[in-house]
Amino acid sequence: MNLDKYIEDLLYRNECVVIPNFGAFITSVNPANLNNEGVFTPPSKSISFNKKIKKNDGILANYIAELNDISFDEAMKLIKLNVSNFNNDILNKKDIVFSKVGVISIKEGLTEFTSYTNINYLKDSYGLSSVSSSFIKRNKKKVPFSNFSKYAATLIVGLLISSFVYNNELNKIAQKNIIAYQQADLLIEKEIQKATFVIENPLPLVKMIVKENIGGFHVVAGSFSVEENSFTRLKQLKNKGYKARKIGQNKFGLFQVAYSSFHTRSDADMALEQIRIFDNKAAWILNKEIN
Repeated sequence: MNLDKYIEDLLYRNECVVIPNFGAFITSVNPANLNNEGVFTPPSKSISFNKKIKKNDGILANYIAELNDISFDEAMKLIKLNVSNFNNDILNKKDIVFSKVGVISIKEGLTEFTSYTNINYLKDSYGLSSVSSSFIKRNKKKVPFSNFSKYAATLIVGLLISSFVYNNELNKIAQKNIIAYQQADLLIEKEIQKATFVIENPLPLVKMIVKENIGGFHVVAGSFSVEENSFTRLKQLKNKGYKARKIGQNKFGLFQVAYSSFHTRSDADMALEQIRIFDNKAAWILNKEIN
């Protein structure tokens, strides 16, 4: 089992995908561009590889475990096997090809990464492609002002004057109507002040539900096939002082529980580091918008 498909999926949702003890694929966003030839390129993600980032953040292993319904340790064994094959290829000076991502080559003792440009990993630009448009060449030659144009201009001026007079009369009528409405309002107000209203069936109170903005980065504590177990885990975390919550079901129908949720990836990373030290080494981060 190779890692290509898992890395490809995670690049759509994460800024960095780490292969433990090997290196990391890092993405950066490029803005839309229109070049001198009239080719419009939508916003995109460019991918680079950094062999110095090797620390396991759990994202790749947890994703493999979730998709294949295996344990975290079993997923790590698969990753280690792939890394061993990568290192053998490097020793034999063979290229390491990641399908739809890029190629890692060893040239003169240096690691080089060439990314594929035919896939856009920016979710906001999914399905968009470059578009070419031809520039319009304008004819700067002066066209003589014909007699017909003169007649048309005279007619337009006449219509404008007529429109001005007509609008002026409409304004006068509107002013008279406003005065009449104001007088009618005064009479109605006097009658209302004299009247006493008794409401026998008051309208029920309207309850307004305000959606909580909890952030899209969740430190996951576990996924459970039995919903009752997820409630038990949720209660345990809240008793420990975590702002725990259920974050719904994944595509396999498992009920997921998070230690807490954050608005930025950096805040989630800081929390994950502490949780792995003091509570759960298998905790991981899920980027998911909760409706």
